Formats: sequence, C-alpha cells, structure tokens
Amino acid sequence: MPKLPILTSSTTMSDDTADASAYGYTPTAWVALTFICLFSVSDVVHLAQGCFYKYYLVFPTLVIGCTLEIIGWAARYWSSQNVLARDPFLMQIITLIFAPVFFSAYCYTILGVAITALGPQYSLLSPKWYVAVFVSCDVVSLILQAVGGGWAASTDVSPIPHTPTNIMVGGIIFQLVTMIIFSYLAADFMWRAHTKKPFKRRAAAIQQQEIELTDAETAQKGSLRDSRASSVEDIAVRQREMRGWWFVTLGVAICSVCIILRGFYRSVELVQGWDGYLIEHEVYQDVLDGIPMFIAIASVNIFHPGFFLPRRQGWKNP
Repeated sequence: MPKLPILTSSTTMSDDTADASAYGYTPTAWVALTFICLFSVSDVVHLAQGCFYKYYLVFPTLVIGCTLEIIGWAARYWSSQNVLARDPFLMQIITLIFAPVFFSAYCYTILGVAITALGPQYSLLSPKWYVAVFVSCDVVSLILQAVGGGWAASTDVSPIPHTPTNIMVGGIIFQLVTMIIFSYLAADFMWRAHTKKPFKRRAAAIQQQEIELTDAETAQKGSLRDSRASSVEDIAVRQREMRGWWFVTLGVAICSVCIILRGFYRSVELVQGWDGYLIEHEVYQDVLDGIPMFIAIASVNIFHPGFFLPRRQGWKNP
C-alpha cells in the first residue's frame, strides 16, 4: 500500500498522484454523491416508518447502518476532492465495513419474531435462541471490526500493519459465516412452514401448550358459543397476519443474500491486502458493496412490517 500523506487543502490530482494514493485511483465524485442520496432517502424513510408504525427496532439497526453508509460514501466524496488525505480513506473503510453488522442484527431479530408468528414447530431453534445466538455473534463481529478498524485508524505507519487488518478480516469472515448459517436455518424454516413439515418433537410440545391454552380461554369466556365466535375472528386475523409475515421474511431474505455477497467481496479484498487488485479498482467497491447494500436496505424499506402486519397501538418489542 502506498504511503498516505495528509494534505490540508484540495488540489487537482494527476494520474500519477491518484496511483500513489491509498486507493490506487481517485474515487468518482458522482458515484459517491449518488450513493449518499440513495442511502439518505432510505434512512429518512426508515425513520418515518419506525415512528409511524411504532417499530423501534429500526432505530438501533437500520437507521444506524444507513447513517454509517452515508458517512462512508461522504468520505469517498471527500477523497474525490483530496485523494491523498488519509482521514477520509480510513473513514470510508471503517464505516462501510461496520454498516452491514446493523443490517444483519435487524434480520436476526425480525426472523425470530416471524418464527413465533408462523410456527415455532418449523424452526430448528426457538425464536429466543435465534435472537440470543445470532445477535451475540453480531456483537462479536462488530467488536472485532471495531478493534481492527480503530487500530488501523490510530496508527501513523504506512502501510497499515498486518495485525489490525487481520483482525478486521476476522470480524468480516465471522460475520459472513454467521450470516450463512443464519440463512440456511431461515431457508429451512421457511421451507418447512410452507410445506407444513414441522419438527415432530417441537410440534408435539407446542400442540400440548395450545390445548392447555385453549381450555383455559374457553373456561374464562364461560360460553362455548362465544369462544367459537371469537375463534373464527381470531383465525381470520391470524391468516392475514401470517400472509403479511411471508412478505416481511422476503425482505429479510433479500437483505441477507446481499450481505453475504458483500461479505465475500470484502473478505477477499482485505485478504489480498491494501495494495491488492480489488481494493485498487473502484468498480468492485461500487458494484459489490454499494449496490448490494442499497438493495439490502431498500428491500426492508419495501417489505417493512408496518405495510403487511396489523397496525400497532403502542411501542412494542421489537
């Protein structure tokens, strides 16, 4: 990786200067501005959706992730004006690496709620375990990437030492493996729920719980006729809600696939090193990171739970 001198003012960069920069090229200004606009629109929409539909989950996940994407692409625009400056280069590396961690946290949590709604008997893990295991893995991934990124940002040595780079790579690969396992379990759940093929042991336990709950509700109502009438209404609402959850999980699926695609790219990029082929060719950053991440965040805008599930009356979990 070339040395990273810090300039204090913008200058017109020659091709030789761009080649000597940390990028190996000068980031294209209009590309950076385009992604700034796209992620800003998505961020504002997520804020509006979270407030209007009372889904606070989007604030610590999607909103933060979108904001990091905006900062990262703003840093790349800064670099387009001053390509030899070290700060924007490190800023865009760190923020664009961090952002998907928050998107995946949303996917993990939402799928846990979807499993509760569509049928825990179709899932290998219980909804609580989905949240506990995968969100914990997300935190570990974030810590590894934060340590590596912070170390890289604080060093004055060029090229950046291997150790912080390796820590960042470890965090990205850990996140990638976690998302692949999650996607497999999620696909297995959705296939079983669609084909009505539950895990027998879990189905038996849940059926027994439902029988006990139904008996208790019938006794409280005091009338079998009232209980049946209520059950018909509940079933109709339940069916509409279940159809809505299929759309929500479609958004999670699209988001997950995009995160996995981007994870493969980032892993190979950093393994190649700071002077590797991928990191020195802008098109890969734009096509294999920027576009997938926008598709990921836009998919959960489009398939937001508020569009497809019953309207909430208050701020509930998630």
